[in-house]
Amino acid sequence: MAEAASPSQLPTRPPPQHGPYILRKLVSNLPLSADGASANVRITCVEVWNGNLYVGTSAAEILHFVLLPPESDDVSEEPTAIIASRLEPPHHDGNGPGVQQILLLPKISKACVLCNNTLSIYSLPELSPDSSFKPISCLWVGGVDLNEDVDGPAEDGVVVVIGLKKRLRLVQISENSPPKAIKAIEYGGCLISVRRDTFSCAADARSYALLDVVHQQKIGLFPISSLDPDAGGVGGAAEHLASVPNAPSRSVSSASPHPRVQEEQRGHTRSTSLTVLGLGGPSSRTASPRPPRQRYGFDVPESLSRDVSPAPARSPARTPAVGESTHRASSHPRDGTVSPNKALPQPPPEETTPNLEEPPLPQPPPFIPLRPHIASPNPNEFLLTVGTIPSEQGVGMFVNLDGDMCRGSIQFSSYPDAIVVDGSGIDLTASVGPDMDAEEGYVLAAVHRGEGDAVAYGVEIQRWDVDPGTSEIDKEWLNLSPFGLPVDSQGTHIWKPLGMRTVVQPYDLVLPEIGAKLTVQRLQLKPSGDMTKEPTKISKAQGKADREFAERLSKLKTQTVIWSGDQIWWTVRNPLVTRLDSRIEEAQYTLTGDGTRIQPNRALLERILGDIRGQEPRNESEYLSFIYIRQKASVMLFMDVVLRTKTNIIIFENEKRITEQALIEGEMDPRVVLSLLPILNQEVVQGSEGIQIYGGITMLVEQFLQQNDLSAMPTDVNGPFGDNLLHFVKRYLQFWKRRKGMASVTSDPYVFRTVDVALLHILLLLDRGSPKGTSSPGIHRAELNELLDKEVECFDRAVELLEQFKRLFLLSRLYQSNCKASVKASKVLATWRRIIEGEEDKGSELIDGENKVRDYLTRIRDQALVEEYGAWLANRNPKIGVQVFADDQSRVKFEPTRAVALLRKKAPGAVKEYLEYLVFGKKHTQYVNELIAFYLDTVITELENNPESRATLSQSYETYRILEPPKPTYYSFITDNASPAEWWQARLRLLHLLGETSSYDVDTVLSRLQPYEQELVSEMIILNGRRERHQEALRLLTHGLGDYNTAIKYCLYGYASTFRPVTSGAPPVSRTEMPSRVEQSRLFNSLLQEFLRIEDLSQRVDRTSELLERFGGWLDVADVLAIVPDEWSVDVFSGFLIQALRKLVRDRAESGIVRALSDAQNSQMSNELVEKREGSGATFERLTKEEEATAQGEDLEVRREDQEKINRFSSLHQKEEILEEELRNKIKEKEDLEEISGELELVDEEDKVPYKVGDCFFSLPQPQVLELLEASTGTIDGEVEALKAKLEGIHEEMGELKKALYGRFGRSINLET
Repeated sequence: MAEAASPSQLPTRPPPQHGPYILRKLVSNLPLSADGASANVRITCVEVWNGNLYVGTSAAEILHFVLLPPESDDVSEEPTAIIASRLEPPHHDGNGPGVQQILLLPKISKACVLCNNTLSIYSLPELSPDSSFKPISCLWVGGVDLNEDVDGPAEDGVVVVIGLKKRLRLVQISENSPPKAIKAIEYGGCLISVRRDTFSCAADARSYALLDVVHQQKIGLFPISSLDPDAGGVGGAAEHLASVPNAPSRSVSSASPHPRVQEEQRGHTRSTSLTVLGLGGPSSRTASPRPPRQRYGFDVPESLSRDVSPAPARSPARTPAVGESTHRASSHPRDGTVSPNKALPQPPPEETTPNLEEPPLPQPPPFIPLRPHIASPNPNEFLLTVGTIPSEQGVGMFVNLDGDMCRGSIQFSSYPDAIVVDGSGIDLTASVGPDMDAEEGYVLAAVHRGEGDAVAYGVEIQRWDVDPGTSEIDKEWLNLSPFGLPVDSQGTHIWKPLGMRTVVQPYDLVLPEIGAKLTVQRLQLKPSGDMTKEPTKISKAQGKADREFAERLSKLKTQTVIWSGDQIWWTVRNPLVTRLDSRIEEAQYTLTGDGTRIQPNRALLERILGDIRGQEPRNESEYLSFIYIRQKASVMLFMDVVLRTKTNIIIFENEKRITEQALIEGEMDPRVVLSLLPILNQEVVQGSEGIQIYGGITMLVEQFLQQNDLSAMPTDVNGPFGDNLLHFVKRYLQFWKRRKGMASVTSDPYVFRTVDVALLHILLLLDRGSPKGTSSPGIHRAELNELLDKEVECFDRAVELLEQFKRLFLLSRLYQSNCKASVKASKVLATWRRIIEGEEDKGSELIDGENKVRDYLTRIRDQALVEEYGAWLANRNPKIGVQVFADDQSRVKFEPTRAVALLRKKAPGAVKEYLEYLVFGKKHTQYVNELIAFYLDTVITELENNPESRATLSQSYETYRILEPPKPTYYSFITDNASPAEWWQARLRLLHLLGETSSYDVDTVLSRLQPYEQELVSEMIILNGRRERHQEALRLLTHGLGDYNTAIKYCLYGYASTFRPVTSGAPPVSRTEMPSRVEQSRLFNSLLQEFLRIEDLSQRVDRTSELLERFGGWLDVADVLAIVPDEWSVDVFSGFLIQALRKLVRDRAESGIVRALSDAQNSQMSNELVEKREGSGATFERLTKEEEATAQGEDLEVRREDQEKINRFSSLHQKEEILEEELRNKIKEKEDLEEISGELELVDEEDKVPYKVGDCFFSLPQPQVLELLEASTGTIDGEVEALKAKLEGIHEEMGELKKALYGRFGRSINLET
């Protein structure tokens, strides 16, 4: 598979190509030889048609490639050439030139191939042999009428011309019929022919002739080489071919005395197709050896060199040779001329001849045959090449269909190896409008040209449609460096075959550089503050439209190929944009530069702008090209100003005005200009689509920015930076600002946002020297105030700039003129805050800022502002800041909950001040949870983010545990050894608050501490105590802390006493908070079990012995004996046993005494009662007056209000019974839950426990069930307290009703229940 062109193979920056043509690779690295050794094999001919590439080689092979379109969607990529077949056409001369011609006939899908002077016909596109035609021997094939449409109807076939040794044969080739001979023309040895309708310009090895194939006439034109000794009879009037005695082609004509009839007869018997055409078969002669490699010039075909007739004698009636006369002689002798049959006069006698010695004439150079070249630039003209020797200049002659010279000749640097004409030409006498698709006419010739002592080889390009008499024709030189040819050499010739050809069908080629230059692309600049973070994604439809637009601009047609070695390239007409852009690229680098850094040549750029000024575009591509060139040239002129400013050069005012005018005429986006300036490039505002400019300018700007460190450029306003750039750019931006809103101006809002902010920045730079605090207006201050007093589209950036330049007074002025009334106060406060925080204020007008801000906040009604700046003030000065939220005279009042949330979010450092102010100052216990939460946040955040703090906490436990008794409590230990860190102090206050009050949500605190139960052991002890998980609390005290004294204190006084400060002489808790005796016994029993689990045996024995000895009275002897290890000595708990036995004896004795005393007392009381009853007997008493009044009152009337009170009392009584029953049930439920929890404590933590939720049971882990039970117990506790509160209220109301009703009705009413 041949290699197609790839961008990586092209040079990084090819030399500028502003000539009319450029090269584009078709294929390379062709496998010219089947065995791989292709050093001596070269390409001889090339054809391209309908996605197929046909390559003929000197090895007598045709390579057929299929050109596959690029796999990607990018049509600019080159196709892939895949070899489809390698064909060796039939031939009988193994040492011949190889494949000489490939003539494609697309109309009938046929191809004629001439290989080693053997003609074959094949079918397209696969090149399968035509079975109706057998190969024949000939010199040349072609002569297709160029006036016919290549792809026209195929009914009549195609007429081609076959060049034989003695004649030309016109043959009609059809798609489905065998070839048919039409006419024979007696013109032998033809090597090339170009036909227009009935006229054919042909050439043999010696000269050119114009043939009329219909009327069988010939006009001899002129010899190919003026040094040809055998070309003396060329030229003359039109002659009938049948009457020509000897054709100027030097081949044997029909009038030759030695016709080769036998060969034709032999050929007639060999092939039926040959009989039809009247042609002979392939010659059986052995070809002569090839000429040596150093042979330079045209090798006459061997068959012609053997069969040509000797040169005829010069006829006296022949017309003069070329250069002798411009008139052609008639075929008939004029009157008065000497007959050729008349005898010549006798020579003079020898003795009368003077014996004069003449100097020898210079010897002409030896004759070297030249290859004839014929081209037809238009339907009425033929271009022929003539010369002397290959190294001398060649001449191109134009003849019309009458055989007359029709225009001036053209000069070639040497006799060309190949020529191609392209373009129909422009008639300069006719007016060319923008709508006319005029195309310049060019001649491309492969020539040598001398350059000093060396010689260069390449393709010379010149116009053929320009009269050389009116102006000097400029010759261009096609850059062949992509071929890798040795284009320069010492000597007179370079041996590297180079071929050119116009293929049968135009080929659509896409030049990606056109689309890259003219399509709009995003300029990649460093992101600015206003730049959209993520570019807007281009839709598929938009992307497709952009690709189609770029493809339409980049698509060109070409029909000329050029080849050398194993490479084939397209020769493409260079479009206007690349030609002009190449000139700009030449002006991009000065001659003294290194050729890589951009150093614009101002003179060349100004010349380019002058050349295109006033030109009118002829199509869309040229319209865009002119805009692109104007913009790019203006940008480069500006780059020149920047680079010269960088070297501290003051630029002439005229140059600055020219640059400014060029930018205005090019309508260059001001953001591109600003991107090239230090400082101001920060002000370029880009939207989601970026800066949309032509791709060629995008690459230029990016390259300039990469090469130049603008940050290192001097930016002294009083130096060249200000004089050359700031004033000039300020005028340019003011011009753009005046154009805002015009119909022809872009509607991109980012353009004018950039203009405003850049103008502001420039004016601030120019106004920097103003005196501090002055109000005296200057020209720049006046422009600055005018800009700020009007609408500024770049408001945010303007604020940043004013802050950057410390122009806070101007900043307030901007707020006053550009802010809405609803945000003015916020902007004022923001300015004050910056001043208070230490930013320099040129005016220094704000005094005692913190108190002024506080007073201002108490007077405004905007709650959001008060929250924001109150929090800021609280962060800065908590004592003043919290006054904003606690001031009762403020217009905006805050609920404490809202204030705490706000401060927690925006001023965490002031939350403590505010909460402590509420809890300790105003005694608002409802904010205990908030304060605890604050302490928790501080501690937990520290533990999460700082492993060292965790290590410190763990180290405190380890240090305390290794202390020997007697030792202080853990709380005293951490208080005495407290760290000054905030989180440590917060933890001490948290422990105090958890133990001091019960007005907090235990579950919430416990859930937050659960992940840190290994670090926050003290807190977990208090919370477990609050949840009545005393056994867990005692376990943590015993094993987690090793604080045995606090554990004992826990059993005596409850959890609340655990981490409270100790007051000498007073219990740590009140009697109401102390647990009952039964609860104490249960706690001591649990503590005994924990002591028995202490790992250290000595500590276990000592702690257990001390506990039993000191608090054995709270323990049951049987329980103790049951859990104490049997192997322990009795001495360990002997004190406990002695006390227990003493207590048992004492209790027994006391109980006996009590029983005896009770019996005696009962007997005594019974005796006294009997005696009194017997002695008193029956008595009668009379009612007193008061009792009688009371009895009479029992008959009092029941009023309505009395009845309502009675009804209310009855209703309350019923509620009382219901609530009491519910209370008993709740208490019973709580006892059941506590009993279940106690049983679950004995269950392994890994076991699953069924837990009822609704009507279903779920198997849950034991710890989770315990947590759920604790939560349920806590819920029931709350419900019990609520019921008790309700009953208390009912009892109070019932007591009031009893008092009122008994006071009115006395004993007549019974309210006891």
